[in-house]
Amino acid sequence: MAAAKKTTLEKNTESPVAVETTRTRILDAAAELFREKGFRATTVREIADAVDLYSGSLFHYFKTKEDILMEILRTAFVSICTRHESTLASDLSPLDKLRRFIWQEIDLVFFDEEGDYHAVLYFVWREVSEEKNMKELVALRRRYVSSWKEVIRLCHEAGHLKGEPSISEKIVEGTLRSMMNWYKPEGKYNPDEMADQILRVIAVDL
Repeated sequence: MAAAKKTTLEKNTESPVAVETTRTRILDAAAELFREKGFRATTVREIADAVDLYSGSLFHYFKTKEDILMEILRTAFVSICTRHESTLASDLSPLDKLRRFIWQEIDLVFFDEEGDYHAVLYFVWREVSEEKNMKELVALRRRYVSSWKEVIRLCHEAGHLKGEPSISEKIVEGTLRSMMNWYKPEGKYNPDEMADQILRVIAVDL
């Protein structure tokens, strides 16, 4: 038997831990729906149904559907930026840092428990309409892009790249984005092997 949906009265008596747990369930369900259907095509009712809430009750946890999207994007941006910045600070060689960057992007989208968050980040971040939210996203994206530019610069200065740094960066970005449409986690290449395949396109030492 399906669990009964929570009413607003029930949610007003929830403990802080229970509220946070429900928020996480909402974010997980919304991220999956946004990945499958897109932000605009996903309704509040669909998100609420996925976590056994009434549509109106959802707004006890988030003020708007865009607030849900923002929390998903914020979580994904901070996660990937933290990983890339840690890689840049490591003792790995420039080429191994770039390999790790590529691996992290693949792993987070296709294998991580928050993979739907990262998939949404690739395609849906421009759906944000509120100015204050867009300003935050632009700042987060600038942080993200700066890490990529730095690892590409290190590889270029070490003589590892076949072509111009800006073109190499765009090739990697375009490949990672397009992988959403064709990469199969259970297929021929695991993330390590896929990272090596991408590197062979832009690097001279492989």
